[in-house]
Amino acid sequence: MILLNKFCRLLLLIVACSSAVPAAAQLVRADDLAQLAAEGRSKRIPVLIAFMQQSCPYCATSQRDHLIPMQNDPQWRDRVLIREIDVDRDTPLRDFSGAATTHRAFARSLKVRKVPTLIVFDGAGQPVAQPLVGLALEDYYRLYIEQLIEAGLTRMRNPQPRQKP
Repeated sequence: MILLNKFCRLLLLIVACSSAVPAAAQLVRADDLAQLAAEGRSKRIPVLIAFMQQSCPYCATSQRDHLIPMQNDPQWRDRVLIREIDVDRDTPLRDFSGAATTHRAFARSLKVRKVPTLIVFDGAGQPVAQPLVGLALEDYYRLYIEQLIEAGLTRMRNPQPRQKP
């Protein structure tokens, strides 16, 4: 009976610890993209915006298996700034120009229709490559994300001179 009691206490402790969700277990929500772009320019790293929807199981997989681990990995923290936009919420947001908008309106302005959609932006708030739409070929998803980030790093570290009209 004593052994069973100790086992029950241990089991309760394990359940209590496993149900506590650490703060780093979710993506940072975007609130000021102009400030974020300025931070990216100063560090010479791109901004990855993950357009998500709470009810989307593919978004949850993208976050849990790929984006959150990247956000928490020191190797990636020095290479990309990752933020989340909730496409179905009217959460206040400052866009790359500093104008007031919402998560939903910003997603619509970029014609984001499917989730998850990942877009990497340079320090001027311009996309650096085609968006990654959906969770196609999950075995290669991480590679596709890394390729987007590399395109952003190339743009941020080797800016192209502007052509005169």
